[in-house]
Amino acid sequence: MAKHDYIFVDESGDPGFTCDHESGELLSSDFYIAAALHLSDDAFAGLNKHMAAFRYYSGLNRELKMPPSREEFTRLLGPIRLMAESGANIRASVVYLDKHQYNGRYLKPRGLRLPDSHKFRNYVLFRLLRHHFYRSGLYANQYELIVDRFESTARQRERLARYLSQTDKFPMPAYITHAASIYVEGLQAVHHIANGFKGLANGAEPPPELSFVSTRNLTPRA
Repeated sequence: MAKHDYIFVDESGDPGFTCDHESGELLSSDFYIAAALHLSDDAFAGLNKHMAAFRYYSGLNRELKMPPSREEFTRLLGPIRLMAESGANIRASVVYLDKHQYNGRYLKPRGLRLPDSHKFRNYVLFRLLRHHFYRSGLYANQYELIVDRFESTARQRERLARYLSQTDKFPMPAYITHAASIYVEGLQAVHHIANGFKGLANGAEPPPELSFVSTRNLTPRA
C-alpha cells in the first residue's frame, strides 16, 4: 500500500510576453505548457529502474534533452505510458495556453493583472494541480511537490508555498521541494512530457507515447 506520493512539475516555453516594438512579432514562445507526473512510492522504483536502464542502453549520462521526433523520446516515454496503462500508480497531466489568445492574469500588460513571470508560473501551477486532482485524488495520504527551481529566490519560493496554501481546490503538499532537473530523474521525465506538447503551437498532435496524459487548454478561460 502506498505511503507517500510524489508530483514532479516542469514547463515548456517561457512565462513572458516580449514583442518586437517595430514589427509586433512575439519574441517569447507562442505557447506555455506545464506538466505534472504523479506517482506513488511503490511505483517510484519502477520509474527509477526504467530511467537507469534507459541511460545505460542509450549511453546518455548527461541531462536529458531530446525532441519528440527522436527515437530516444519514444524509448524514454513509451515504457512510462505502459506502466501507467497497466495499473501502476502513475498519472500525468498537462495544461497549456496560446499566448496570442490568452488575456488572463500576469502575462500581458493589458491582461487581468500586471505581468509578473513568477506569479504567472504560480498561477499556471495552481491551475495544473486543480486539473490534475479533479480527475482523482492521492494514492497515499500525503504528497511531495517537486518543481524545477527556475532560478527562483527564497522569497519567491515562500510566496509559492503561501499561494498554494490559500485554496481548498486540491490537497496541499506536505513538502515543496525545488531542485535542478539534472539530478532528479522524475523531473527529467516530466520535462519531456511537457516538451511533447510543444507541437500544439503548429497544430500538431502530441506523440502517441503521451496518450496517458490528461490535458486542459487554459486559453478559452481568458
